[in-house]
Amino acid sequence: MEENLLKIVVKKTIILSLIFLAGGCGQRITTQQETEFDLKKNQGTVIGNCAGSNSAKAKLRTLSIVPQFSASRIHSDYWPLLTEIGKRANICFKLDQQQSIPSFERALKEGSIDYAFMNPYHQVMVNTKYQPIIRDKKRLLTGIIVTNRQSDISSIKQLNGKTLLLPAPNAFAASLLTRAYLDKKNISFKPKYVKTHQNVYRGVARNSDFMGGGVNNTFNRENNELRSNLDILFETQGYPAHPFSARRELPLKEIQNVQTIWLEIAKEPELSSLFDKVQIKIPIEANYAKDYARLQHLGLEKFVQ
Repeated sequence: MEENLLKIVVKKTIILSLIFLAGGCGQRITTQQETEFDLKKNQGTVIGNCAGSNSAKAKLRTLSIVPQFSASRIHSDYWPLLTEIGKRANICFKLDQQQSIPSFERALKEGSIDYAFMNPYHQVMVNTKYQPIIRDKKRLLTGIIVTNRQSDISSIKQLNGKTLLLPAPNAFAASLLTRAYLDKKNISFKPKYVKTHQNVYRGVARNSDFMGGGVNNTFNRENNELRSNLDILFETQGYPAHPFSARRELPLKEIQNVQTIWLEIAKEPELSSLFDKVQIKIPIEANYAKDYARLQHLGLEKFVQ
């Protein structure tokens, strides 16, 4: 009898142990699942984040920057200023950054972006959809052709028959202006499109047989080590630089408010460093008729792709 009682106690102990272990495993599984869910939820929050006001009443607006530089650099350069503007305008700007200049152009033509920092000829191309509201006061945009400092290139005529690195076909000063100039000089070359200004400068620095088209503003923002390996062989006439533009279908009051806030922030000395990073060091009101309409008469349409 004692033996039977012992067996019963052992069985109960085993059953209770199994129940406890099952409960514990279930608890661990639940905790792990909850942790994974929270992680995914947090990742979604980060991915869906936007710069500016976090108020429930804030307007969500998409914004895109012409991809002259890498997406990571654009994000770090623009995020602080967009955050400041957005807080004051009760807007949260979601960066809808395009992978290339052609894809950026398609988004503009579709009118799928609310605000955009675009090149001057983009503004001409999409003027019916976007109005320029801010540009830099002093910096005129010029196209440049750069060479490797170690090369024996000393004349633009030496480009004849050689490879010219360009960011994209419709990059205004880097490609359209330089190609128009070379066309007038009857200089033929092999264009190679490498997506960004950064890629142009680095490609020329690596290969002394190449030349490249860029602009003064992006060249000046490169590090000293890279620039020390390059020479500017040619520079075009200057034009008003890239505008920050708004989709015309947005409420006029909102557009005017965003423009006013840009100009107000520019007057605050402690925030002045934000503007140099976004290539608009001294913001002023932009006006299409005054600043960009004349670009229609440069004959650049024959080079647009």
